[in-house]
Amino acid sequence: MSSKKKPSPKHYTLYLDESTTYRYNPFTHKKSDEHFCMAGIIIPDDDYNILQSDINSLKNIMWNDYPVPEDIILHQKNISDAEDGRLDIKKFPEYKRFSKNVNRKIFYSELKTIFTKGIYTVIGGSIGKSELDTAFSISGKNNTDEYLICLQMLLENYCHFLCLHNGIGRVIYESRELKADERLRDKFYHIKLMGSMYIDKSTTGKRLLGIDIVEKSANCAGLQLADFVPNSFAREHTGISQSKYNIFATLKYFRYDGNIGDKDRFGVKYML
Repeated sequence: MSSKKKPSPKHYTLYLDESTTYRYNPFTHKKSDEHFCMAGIIIPDDDYNILQSDINSLKNIMWNDYPVPEDIILHQKNISDAEDGRLDIKKFPEYKRFSKNVNRKIFYSELKTIFTKGIYTVIGGSIGKSELDTAFSISGKNNTDEYLICLQMLLENYCHFLCLHNGIGRVIYESRELKADERLRDKFYHIKLMGSMYIDKSTTGKRLLGIDIVEKSANCAGLQLADFVPNSFAREHTGISQSKYNIFATLKYFRYDGNIGDKDRFGVKYML
């Protein structure tokens, strides 16, 4: 009697970035309503070549006067700085063109087109750091950890996604600095080993493969697309308006919904 083989799990990668937003009082020079967001995109590994091609096409549209546009690394902050007149033109001369509305409009229109293929799934977590500290620091007697909280929220939902799609997946995060990278790696493997509130350790151990921390200079297409995800959600959570040209409506539409239509819970979860 023949026995059916179980289908092999599909491989996915979650490309992650982070963003912090806050309100700033120009009179007191103090920050308030600080929110931290960790978010990104889930990509089937089999479709990564499509993303790479789409990102290179976008670069060729925006920098067709450069000899090798593919070597330019996409960075949302540089576009925002050009819009606000804060760009270091000597350091990032290729971004000067984004001081013009027409170029930002074209860029975000092309970026939206990349998402509309429906290959990529948005996931993340955002927390009110100011409220977290107020509620749980207990007058400085407890060290709050927004990284661990956000990472736990999104890894729970990533594991949910992987279970639903019979998948296994890794995480790729953009490098910050050595100590911060090691702390993040420790937090990831803590969750993988111990599980979380809703996902048990046997599931995290089986579904999560590992975490790679990659330098921005590596020109990783997945990280460059993920770079445009967390700031928009952090802005909404803080109550700050979006930039004139953005893809926030598109990002919200492609959030993971847990297969029950609940994108606020399973896509990008807000806490505090």
